[in-house]
Amino acid sequence: MAESPPEAPPLLSPTVGRRWLAQEFRRLREAAGMTQADVAKRLRCASTKITHLESMRNPFNAVDLEIALPFLGVPPDQVEWYLRIWEASREKGWWDGNQAIPSWFSLYVGLEWGASEIHSWDLGHVQGLLQAPGYAEAVIRDGATVDDDTIKEQVATRLRRQEAMRRPEAPLRLHAILDESVLRRRVGSLDVMREQLRHLATLDGHPTITLQVMPFERGEHRGQLGSFTWLGFPQADDPGVVYVENQSGGLYLEKPEQLSEFRADFAELSRRALSTTASINLIRAILKELG
Repeated sequence: MAESPPEAPPLLSPTVGRRWLAQEFRRLREAAGMTQADVAKRLRCASTKITHLESMRNPFNAVDLEIALPFLGVPPDQVEWYLRIWEASREKGWWDGNQAIPSWFSLYVGLEWGASEIHSWDLGHVQGLLQAPGYAEAVIRDGATVDDDTIKEQVATRLRRQEAMRRPEAPLRLHAILDESVLRRRVGSLDVMREQLRHLATLDGHPTITLQVMPFERGEHRGQLGSFTWLGFPQADDPGVVYVENQSGGLYLEKPEQLSEFRADFAELSRRALSTTASINLIRAILKELG
């Protein structure tokens, strides 16, 4: 039986609160030596419900927590503490229900907003958190089937996500590695590319952003398999989540072996990429080529 409740997540994002509750519920269940079927039997529900709760597919409700927490080893005087975390996690983030954010992407934005650090490798476009307004609009407009007002809302939403790196307290830290092809691929007009490259060139010495470029001269590497993003969270025992995206949506990877592989790949990419200073110099050289 726990002597005191574990450290709760700083709820910069209700989504991260929901993630923490799911992880904590699983931790308590495993510490109690119970299977998902055991818990389901006590709650008089299907085992799939417990699976969905622990994977964040479905949200918790207060009644289930009040019943489950005591038999999972939580002292009576701590149950209310967990319920307060649950109550806070039910709040709506600015992204929830935002018409400019596709429903399948809302979970990512909530996790991103509450993350403490992000490591990203990009082959296609400049990382969304580093996009200048004109570049963001060009990316969003490409293949869009919506009207101009909707596109403007989507651009504004993408730029709002960048505010996480400017929070007065606990700002999001970003380590981004871009393939050189990202810098040379024309997105929008020449003016758009100039604006984007100038924006990246100002990041040298930024307190919360580390930017590296993987030059063509480095040859083949694991990053050629595709772009990916690792999101880390404030809790020391949270291993984070890897996000990969394709034409049909996003995929979240959380198995220990998956996280270990992607983090090792990122470390190797960072080792082989140019230093921050050399990366900024390359960006400025490409900008000069554009005239």
